[in-house]
Amino acid sequence: MTATSAPARPRPAAARPSAAWPAWRLLRLELRRSPMPWTFPLLAALFAFDPYRTAMGYPAVWTIRASVLPNKLLPDFVVFVVAIAAWAGSRDGRRRTLDLVEITPRPRWAGQLAAWAATTIWAIAAFLAGTAVLYAVTATQATWGGPPWWPVIVSCAELAALAALGFTAGALWPGRFTAPLAAVATFLLSLEGFRNAVGRSSAYAVLSPTTYVPGNDAGVFYRYPPDVAIDQLMFLAGLAVVALGVLGLARSSGAGAGLRRGAAVAAAAGLAAAATAVGLAGTARQALPGTGRPPSATSPLGMQAAWVIPALHDAASDRPLPYIPVCQTVAAVPVCIHPAFRVFLPDVTAALGPVLREIAGLPGAPARAGQAASGSLVPRSGQVLVDWTPEGEISGTPPVFSYTADQVPARSFGESRRAFVTGLQAALVAAFVPAGVGQPATGAPAVPGRRTVPAVAARVAMQEALLMAAGVPLGTQRYQGLIQVQLPRAAQAQADAAAQRFAALPAATRHAWLARHLAALRAGQLTLARLP
Repeated sequence: MTATSAPARPRPAAARPSAAWPAWRLLRLELRRSPMPWTFPLLAALFAFDPYRTAMGYPAVWTIRASVLPNKLLPDFVVFVVAIAAWAGSRDGRRRTLDLVEITPRPRWAGQLAAWAATTIWAIAAFLAGTAVLYAVTATQATWGGPPWWPVIVSCAELAALAALGFTAGALWPGRFTAPLAAVATFLLSLEGFRNAVGRSSAYAVLSPTTYVPGNDAGVFYRYPPDVAIDQLMFLAGLAVVALGVLGLARSSGAGAGLRRGAAVAAAAGLAAAATAVGLAGTARQALPGTGRPPSATSPLGMQAAWVIPALHDAASDRPLPYIPVCQTVAAVPVCIHPAFRVFLPDVTAALGPVLREIAGLPGAPARAGQAASGSLVPRSGQVLVDWTPEGEISGTPPVFSYTADQVPARSFGESRRAFVTGLQAALVAAFVPAGVGQPATGAPAVPGRRTVPAVAARVAMQEALLMAAGVPLGTQRYQGLIQVQLPRAAQAQADAAAQRFAALPAATRHAWLARHLAALRAGQLTLARLP
């Protein structure tokens, strides 16, 4: 056997690179060339100026701080994300390089998906960085609970969906003005006035994370509702898949027949998911937090009803969250607050202490004070001259004063410590001597369903007098609107004079008079002339 006739030794076939490796290299290339990182300094400045500063002005309660994500952080990001995505999508058409891209071994749709994914990854990374800073600071300040993750997940899904819509718009209509127009349109849609115009009260408003935000008590007194977040995820994912599927169906995508069929199937599936989410949103109904019951005419005033989607609703969300209140005794009365609001207990005791000392031992004086969920207090029925406010109510045996802490001292709420203290004092006084409840005064004509002005004026005067005895001047009461009942001018002047006269009496004299006449005063059987 000669050397020339000997069979050649076969060489092992070179291993073909997997399809995932070139796809990863393409994504890595797009990550490096994406213009999104150039916006990070501006986004960081916006984060520090708007969302972070706003969140630090809120109380250190997890769900209240987390509301900044869809309310502030997300609207600040979406304009830049949509603009950058539209700019990246229009890159080949704007530079007139479509012919060069179409001759590559891979279809142009694969490159477009990689460019969209790169923009989305950078946007979500920046959003998560801001969220991490916000949550890390809150973790050092919060006194109860843990971080809610539904707002984070839904916000990231909205960034991905808007990036897909912006990228598709740029790819289908390439031009220098596509990105600016997309940014302007997104900015207008994110405006507060527009969101109010489309109707926050509509059931379909739950589809937008920036429009529907659960109440402050979500995750505090009752569980964070997951059904709306699930519906939002379904809707946003459907929009993203539809946009990317339409991109693959375009003639310029370079996709073969098989890929085009896949794109069509993906677009149809995304459209079905989005339509299902819209249909589910149409079935949404309002329910009282922690109860699952719909609001009615007898529902608590001021109650922040939450949207519930029956097909996605978790019954566990209707069960109140267990907690051990934090209490401090003032004037022999335990004053309690939810542990999430522990830092405000000194403000609450400073507010209720002077009034509790003034009414201690009187009939109906509270034996305990405790915080209730926002708007969960039931108004007394049959009111015409309404003095009830959703901040406080005395009920039960023994009497318990329940108050809400919606407007806790917080810079972003525009609520000062003084306003919070005087507001709680007014709530306790109004609950102890309700001005709009009672029967007509003796000898006055009875009008069905109404209260006579003299009887109401006497109770208004007593409210003013108790507040003055607690250290709240009459001028402060008028400036802050602490007395809810509006009297005619002449009756108001007489009530003010009677209140100043009663507040000037010695504390023992005031207490003794109230012990004898409080029941008649509450029943509307006393007028201003009967006050000492």
